[in-house]
Amino acid sequence: MAPLDDDDVTPLPLPPLLNRLPDAAAGHPVLPRSVRVRHALLGNLPLALMALLAAATWWLVQSTPAPEQDHAPSAVRHEPDYEMHGFSVQHHASAGPARGVIEGDVVRHFPDTDTLEVDGVRLRWRDDEGHALRATAARAVANGMGDEVRLSGGATVVRDLLPSEDAPLIFTSEELVFDRRADQVRSARPVKLQQGRSVVEAAALVYHHADGRLELLGAVKGRLPARR
Repeated sequence: MAPLDDDDVTPLPLPPLLNRLPDAAAGHPVLPRSVRVRHALLGNLPLALMALLAAATWWLVQSTPAPEQDHAPSAVRHEPDYEMHGFSVQHHASAGPARGVIEGDVVRHFPDTDTLEVDGVRLRWRDDEGHALRATAARAVANGMGDEVRLSGGATVVRDLLPSEDAPLIFTSEELVFDRRADQVRSARPVKLQQGRSVVEAAALVYHHADGRLELLGAVKGRLPARR
């Protein structure tokens, strides 16, 4: 075979251009749009997750309530937590019958002061010698233990007869305080004492039940019957 002459006129052989075209031009099918979109989404998924996490963090911060600031405590209201009708409370010593009894038509307990307010109160108290005091009033306020009872509204206290007496001693005042711990009846308001036909009025008094001693305070006036 005769060698080819090397000249500038004869064209050089070239490989087919189809071998250098892309796969699509070579006859390979193009991927559907939905598949290409899905591939793009999967490629951007980490970035989308980070954006979603940032948005959730912002929402959580905005939704978290601010810490409550200290508020001044509200004033305790003076309201009863229970009420009883026709009640009776007894005080007993270590042995023997009841030394004291408090009764009333209606009683209300107020937890803010731990006091009892009584309507139509009746009180009886007996000392170690058996001498008794009886009291009545339209209203009364007693502490939780019933050791001190403040009688008001036509308060009357009656001391039973002593061996040397022929009539009971009666105290009347707009307000009388019965103090079981001190075994006293006292009043800072005008008070009237009556025993039989004897009547004495004073600005205030302290009565010591243990020995029957009376302290009349302030201006004192009275009417005593003549002795026979």
